[in-house]
Amino acid sequence: MSGDRSSTGQLISTLCYLGVGLWLVGEAINAPPLQSVLFAVSGTACLLGAARNPIARLFHDDE
Repeated sequence: MSGDRSSTGQLISTLCYLGVGLWLVGEAINAPPLQSVLFAVSGTACLLGAARNPIARLFHDDE
């Protein structure tokens, strides 16, 4: 990766992770119990995927 610049592909991936994560968490609210848990876990994983760059910066200090 080159500095703090994001590529178009990274931006698209982040938006996809964010959109699917929010959709899954929203679906978890009205789903039956087992599906609700699976949707919530999957949605959380997607939201963490959307936040992958800030999370990586927490663990990798370039200074």
